[in-house]
Amino acid sequence: MPLTSKERVARCLARRPADRVAMYDWFWAETEAEYVRRIGDPDLWCGMHGAQAGTHEKRTLWEYFDFDLMQVAWPDQRLRMVAPTVLDETDEWVLLRDGNDAELRWWRHKMGTPEHVRFGIDTPEKWARVKPLLQASRDRIRWVEFWPRYRRARERDMFVCFAGVEVIESVKDVLGHEQLCKAMLKQPDWIRDVFATYTQFEIDMFRLCEAEGMTCDGAFIYGDIAYKNGPFMSPKHYREFVYPCHKRLFDEFHARGMPVILHSDGDIRKLIPHFIDAGVDMINPMESRAGMDVRELAPQYGDRLGFCGNIDVMVLATNDRDRIQAELHSKMAAAMKYRGYMYHSDHSIPPGVTLETYRWLLDEVRRFGRYE
Repeated sequence: MPLTSKERVARCLARRPADRVAMYDWFWAETEAEYVRRIGDPDLWCGMHGAQAGTHEKRTLWEYFDFDLMQVAWPDQRLRMVAPTVLDETDEWVLLRDGNDAELRWWRHKMGTPEHVRFGIDTPEKWARVKPLLQASRDRIRWVEFWPRYRRARERDMFVCFAGVEVIESVKDVLGHEQLCKAMLKQPDWIRDVFATYTQFEIDMFRLCEAEGMTCDGAFIYGDIAYKNGPFMSPKHYREFVYPCHKRLFDEFHARGMPVILHSDGDIRKLIPHFIDAGVDMINPMESRAGMDVRELAPQYGDRLGFCGNIDVMVLATNDRDRIQAELHSKMAAAMKYRGYMYHSDHSIPPGVTLETYRWLLDEVRRFGRYE
């Protein structure tokens, strides 16, 4: 008998036998919009990059493609939940000051990482003035968007994850990467306080969701802790400053029997043993161009850690089915023997991967990803 999605993901996270690999993915906004347009189903909406008025009851691509996992919650972590102020703009980009008093330059017509221009919270004294603003509250959850998504996921018996953010991702939005890392060396008491504040905030928001009845099966925690050449901090500084916050947050989930999937782009290899100690059950998305390769990682950690992703989007963007099949088969075969592999691209599906290619890809994952 085929397993339900909830059962399949739960077994994958526990590295137990299942019928096939679990499946999940993410899309660039431009890709999502193009797929929705091409599919032409009026009941679909671009729901993974922000709500659209009056469309919350429509299905997401996660449901359309029959994936096994659904994310909900996504608490708003801005110090001030206000519309950004436009400081400058051209036809290509816009410079905004956001609710964290950070100035970021964004592309107008495409999705991408913004340029970090300036961060207004640059001293312990300024932090002390804004710290009281970071309070858990109901208005930090887009309930009108997530309740319909949650209910549909429960009806489909999907594995539902509380989606939140860990401390490095949270604090870089307020202090910026450079100041964050310097503070570990020069102002350790300040950065410990900032980290502790955001960790408690995330726990409080999770408890608030739970109290509202939005109980979840697992946690999908986002935080880009590395770049192409390695982590933003040494393993020593991770262990000293970040690990206690991660363990505290992950223990909160584990106390409820909720496994933890940690998302980080970049090369996180040096931190993997520490993530395991902190309570990470699975890593995502394992960015290929940053040197992450499940064929190397699974033999090292497959008995202790699950893997979600690593299918190179640069290969997918060729739309060459022979190359894609080789990429899929070699990486899936390496990870599947440990029973803890979930299909996902190694980042997000970019523009250029045709809908026809993507449909074929998912069929191939289901075919090759079956366990005997």
